[in-house]
Amino acid sequence: MSSLAKINSKRYGRELTRYPHYIRKMFEQMQERSQIPAFRSESGQVDEKKRYKLPQQWTVQPGDIVMITKGKYSGTVTKVVALQNETNRVFLEHSETKRVAVPKQYWQPGQTSHIIDYPLPQHPKDLKVVGTLVEEDGTEKKIAADKLVFSGEYWDEDYKKMMPYRRVKYNENIIIPWPRPEPVQDCAYSTSGELVEERTFFPNSIVFSDSPSDLSKSMRHPLMKRPYKWGKEYLTKSDVKRLNPPSMPLSEAKLAAIEERKQIKASLPKEPLPETVSLIGDKVASFLNNITDPHYAKFINKMSPGYKDPTELFREKQKKLYDEKVRENQEMNKIKSYVEEKYKLKRSKKLHI
Repeated sequence: MSSLAKINSKRYGRELTRYPHYIRKMFEQMQERSQIPAFRSESGQVDEKKRYKLPQQWTVQPGDIVMITKGKYSGTVTKVVALQNETNRVFLEHSETKRVAVPKQYWQPGQTSHIIDYPLPQHPKDLKVVGTLVEEDGTEKKIAADKLVFSGEYWDEDYKKMMPYRRVKYNENIIIPWPRPEPVQDCAYSTSGELVEERTFFPNSIVFSDSPSDLSKSMRHPLMKRPYKWGKEYLTKSDVKRLNPPSMPLSEAKLAAIEERKQIKASLPKEPLPETVSLIGDKVASFLNNITDPHYAKFINKMSPGYKDPTELFREKQKKLYDEKVRENQEMNKIKSYVEEKYKLKRSKKLHI
């Protein structure tokens, strides 16, 4: 990501971590195309959440003596120069390089050629930390730790934070100290730590302030129109819509044209006249009666409001016939039941006699 993207500010650039991964990848590709080859990373940038932040993750710091275990310079002892946070890799004093062409505007002091050997960063897993082991007789020898463990913490005055103890795995009594950071050279505008820590203000009360009431007004420029730069008032889109726009003055010719259009609009009939309806009906009827194409006539008939599908008509006809038969059968059943009841009654009377 670009340097502007690293700043968590809306003023200086976008915060790319808020975008989806495919949008971030697009911005990274745009930045890579705009860079010179010397500044491009072959290993690719690491996601913000996966970047190393703790010393335990890096296992090394600038100034450490390490041994390379992979690549062309395997077995070479060199020094860590810097950490590359974007790729979780480190730059070494002596490592593999690639020849790149650098434009003249990017030349360093003392550079005389466009072609330089640019160092390639190494992953901390491909390095072994080299430490000094003191024997019982006082002799010193160099050791390269295969694996490291971190247990316990102490306050490091040089790093100004809690640092873990870096121990050799399976020999945790051997501690490899962290390298001392290079001292920062004071410039003409630097302030000493003693002067910064000196206390110059002693409040008299925690409730009332000794500052004058108009102190905040005196902190702005006297020619500012607004009393405070944070006192801005903005109109939203809905507020702007509710504002009444000023009426623009119109010339006499435009006013006359507007009045004429109003009169023409008022003179137009609201509904079609009977003569118009009759004329249009006659023209449509004559056109439909003169149709000779059977397919087009069939289409016109289908579009008419009173059109019914032949299949639906056949179903309705069959339903009517079925209902008629059902009604006839019901009538026959009524007659049959009446006759049977009458016959049974006569027979029962004869039997009693």
